[in-house]
Amino acid sequence: MIRKTNAEIAAEIRERICLDGGAGEILLHEGQLATQFGVSRTPIRQVLQMLAYENLVETRSGIGTIATPLDPARMASDFRAFGAILHACLHCPAERAQVPGKVLDRLRDARRHLAQSQGADPALIQAVSAYLEAMLGMLDDHILTTALRSAYWRQVRWTLHPSQDRLERRFDIFAVQLDDCIALAEAGDPAALLARMTDLPEDVAVQAAPR
Repeated sequence: MIRKTNAEIAAEIRERICLDGGAGEILLHEGQLATQFGVSRTPIRQVLQMLAYENLVETRSGIGTIATPLDPARMASDFRAFGAILHACLHCPAERAQVPGKVLDRLRDARRHLAQSQGADPALIQAVSAYLEAMLGMLDDHILTTALRSAYWRQVRWTLHPSQDRLERRFDIFAVQLDDCIALAEAGDPAALLARMTDLPEDVAVQAAPR
């Protein structure tokens, strides 16, 4: 059996956390994960640290590592933070004369995965993950990219939370946004591409609006 890379293990655990919907507590036991993926505990610890940087997991004294719970009382502020970070991304672009080829590749990957998705499934998570990597490819600032990763995955988890009932509508909006981004990337317009990437869907913008 071919050993999975840390990035592949992280992607599978990230999928598990996002698709859970945040409705329950997920305990991530190092030993069980090591057995499941056929690796030692060292790479599992490295993966969990990577996911901690994204605020997807946290360590609780006496419990271990768990998926960071979603607090309904903080949902609005989480969306506002996401909107603010996207705004910062728009105004802090990398100095690029053209759209990097890897950005267009990730956008096409995202569209392909989305076409294979049947809703809240691994293909959808792969699509949003590829889209995030495309966005990160348009930025250079480490602090901003770190904040974007964390806020982005939190927003994905809220979108898939049981309290949200407009997944099909968001799915359609995401498909349109991806098609627009691919066209702008193919046209080679970095500024217009980043502007479209940082557009907030209307329903997210409502939740992200200042109170």
